[in-house]
Amino acid sequence: MMDFGWYEDTDPKALEVFLDLHRRMTQHERTSRIFEMIAFQDGLQYSSVRHLYPAADEREVFLRVAARRLDRELMIRAYGWDPDLHP
Repeated sequence: MMDFGWYEDTDPKALEVFLDLHRRMTQHERTSRIFEMIAFQDGLQYSSVRHLYPAADEREVFLRVAARRLDRELMIRAYGWDPDLHP
C-alpha cells in the first residue's frame, strides 16, 4: 500500500480518478505536463519578482528569479551579480 498522506485533503475517489488519468498518459504526455508545470511555476516566479520590484528592468527581473534558484556564489560566478548587494 502506497502512502498518500500528501493527498490527505483530497477525496479518495477524486484521487483515484487523478491517478487513473496519470496511469493512462503516454510518456510524451507526462513529459509535456512536466514542462507545462515548469513554465507555470516560472511565470509565478517572474510575476512575483515584478510585483516586488516594479521598477526593475527585464535583466534585473531575470537575475532576481535566478537568485531564487541558485546560491549566492554561483550567482556571482555565473552572472557577476551579488544578490546580497541588491536587496
